[in-house]
Amino acid sequence: MPNTNAAPQLSVQPTRSILTAEAATMRSRPTAQTMASRWHQAATGSRRSRAPSPPARIMALGASLVRGEQSTDLTGFRRTMRDELVALGVPVNMVGSQRFGDMLDNDLEAYGGNRVSQIHEHATHIVPQLQPNMFIIQVGTNNVLQDLDVDKAGEHIEDFINYLLDTSPLSTVPKIMDVNKQYRDLVSKFENKAVLLAEMHPSEGYPDRPEIGDIGPDGSHPTNYGYELMGHIFAESIKEADGKGYLRWPDVNGLEYDGEAGRADATVSTTELPPMTTSLPSSSATSTIPAKR
Repeated sequence: MPNTNAAPQLSVQPTRSILTAEAATMRSRPTAQTMASRWHQAATGSRRSRAPSPPARIMALGASLVRGEQSTDLTGFRRTMRDELVALGVPVNMVGSQRFGDMLDNDLEAYGGNRVSQIHEHATHIVPQLQPNMFIIQVGTNNVLQDLDVDKAGEHIEDFINYLLDTSPLSTVPKIMDVNKQYRDLVSKFENKAVLLAEMHPSEGYPDRPEIGDIGPDGSHPTNYGYELMGHIFAESIKEADGKGYLRWPDVNGLEYDGEAGRADATVSTTELPPMTTSLPSSSATSTIPAKR
């Protein structure tokens, strides 16, 4: 599916919203590889008596941080998250109307500089067609950076999550980092629905969260290691969702369970397209929005 080379308004992740006073507390931290191995062993051990998990048809929604801006391979957290799920035997298909980053299964739905309400609008043009059973949403940063609708961010994200759950009823939404207080309060409203908080904030007492040193020189986007940490945390949230029975078999609509099926090019970078208002085209060698069939 198409992806986006550009987006003049690339801002993401306000550093203070993710990372607060941890700057002075630099503790000994495990490597990303150690974390992945430790989590993988725990997850596989807990799965031995369970039926196989449903395939994960994941739509990553957000702005330039979801795109992986400033990461070396432009995949951000997506490669780490996907690799850890695949290592557990979970078929993964990343879906969206764009492709971005040096990985085969690089579909996403991310628009640099967009606020919550704008990303919600983009989603209305693609979610009904692709019917993900898992949404990763990382939104709200640009409300803060642009100082627009900050006090309404919680209300807007509540509307957004309700839209996603209503439009793709087999879906789960593990979430959220920005405008943190509003979002933490909001998650309790979805207590009986398939919505989880993927907590990235070190101030909440969870280990192995991004710290100030894991933000790159632009002050907004994580370093490669910071993105890896995010990928681990999102994978943990998806594992938690699966353990609670939230991950359900996706709608049968012709999409592959494995997003790498039929893909030959590891990197595809095309111009960001306007929101689609018609059904996805069939896969073809010349299509700029290759549907994974």
